[in-house]
Amino acid sequence: MSDVQNVAKNAVLPFNPMRGMLAAGAVEYVAVEVLVSKFLRKMLRFEDKGFLELLYIHAVSLPFLGGASAFVEANGSYSGTLVDNLKDGAKGIPAVLLAQYIVATCSNGFHIPRMTIKDVLITAAAKSLSKPLVSLVFKNLPEDMAVALNVVDGMTKRQNAASFNYARKR
Repeated sequence: MSDVQNVAKNAVLPFNPMRGMLAAGAVEYVAVEVLVSKFLRKMLRFEDKGFLELLYIHAVSLPFLGGASAFVEANGSYSGTLVDNLKDGAKGIPAVLLAQYIVATCSNGFHIPRMTIKDVLITAAAKSLSKPLVSLVFKNLPEDMAVALNVVDGMTKRQNAASFNYARKR
């Protein structure tokens, strides 16, 4: 029963208003990913998704970021190199693909996932590019915004470690 409670707790954790900095960081994190995804879709003339759908997808991916990347090393900090930040962004691809399936299931019911290769590539590119883009401006962000993003990063690292340890026990 505690595993079920842990899943439910992690699902709402990033958006819990009682955790002010984490909630603020989650909003920042999702906003960047939505804007990058929207920009790439427009620039490359891929299937255009609405802001609300992209918001749902990237918001739903947050609770899965650490757990879905438990098979790799935890993310580094925003002060790392651009290549390291690109790798860290790419670690979130399984989480965003899972979130796409969850959002589609909520809209269409249970189904076999039908994503075009273009959609997978653009989603992966948007997820991968978000962290390096934020790292470019991270030093110039107001202190509260930087702290909030670091809090989200800390949540992801804790989830990654917990998932890794849980999988190792099994």
